[in-house]
Amino acid sequence: MIWISFFVAALLWWLMTGLALMSVHQPRQTQRIIFALVTLATGVALFLVEANAASATTLSTITGFAMGLGIWGWLELSYLMGYITGPVKAPATIGAPRSQVRRFQQALGTTIYHELLVVTVVGWVCVLGAGLPNPTIQNTLAVLWLMRWSTKLNLFFGVRHFNSAWLPAQMRYITSFLGPDKNNWFTVVSTLFAAYCTYLLFFYGQAATEPAMGLSLFLIAWLAALAVLEHCFLMIPMGETALWRWAGANTRES
Repeated sequence: MIWISFFVAALLWWLMTGLALMSVHQPRQTQRIIFALVTLATGVALFLVEANAASATTLSTITGFAMGLGIWGWLELSYLMGYITGPVKAPATIGAPRSQVRRFQQALGTTIYHELLVVTVVGWVCVLGAGLPNPTIQNTLAVLWLMRWSTKLNLFFGVRHFNSAWLPAQMRYITSFLGPDKNNWFTVVSTLFAAYCTYLLFFYGQAATEPAMGLSLFLIAWLAALAVLEHCFLMIPMGETALWRWAGANTRES
C-alpha cells in the first residue's frame, strides 16, 4: 500500500508540475485556451467533490487525490498566468534601507486576491466534504495550501536557491520582493516541522484499520514529503530542473 501510494503521488506531482511549467510559458492566446479548459475541468471536479467524499474505496481515494491536485493546479495557473493576483503588479519600490514591514505589505499586494480565492475554494471543498468518509480531496488541498504558505514565507525571508526562470515573463516582478540569497532561520524550522508532520501522517497511515483510509493518509504523507523535498530544493541546489527537462526550453532563463 505504501509503495503504491508513493508511485501515484510522485507520478502525479512530477507530471502536473511539468505540465504547469509548459502551460505558463506558452503564448498568451494558448494560455487562454489552456486556462479555459482547465477551468472547465475544475468546475466538474468541484461538482463531484461531495460524491467522491461519500465513497470510501481505493479507486475513489486515488481519484480524490487526483481531483485535489487538479483543483490546486487550476489555482496555481490562475496566479502564474496573471489572471488573479493582487493590486500590486510592479516590482518593489522600496529604497535602502529596505523596510521589512513595507516589503511584506507590497508582497502581499501582489497576491492578495489570489489568496482570498484559495481560501474560498479550499473552504468550499471542506464544507462539501464535511462529515463524509473520504476526506482525500480536502486533505490534499489543505497540505498544498499550508506548504505553499510556508514556501512563500521562506522566499520572503530569503533562501539560497530559487529558479526564477520557472516564472513566466509577466510574473518576474515578484522576484523583487524576495529576501536575500541565503537561507534564513525560518527555512530550517519550517522544513523540520513539515518533516515531523509528514512522519505523523505516515504513522497514522500505518495505524489505519480501513484500507481506503490508510491509502488516503499515505498519499497525503507522500505529498507532504515531496513538499519537504521542495523546501530542500530552496536551501540547497540539487539540479532539480533535470526532473522536468522534458518540459522543454521553457524552464531556461530567457
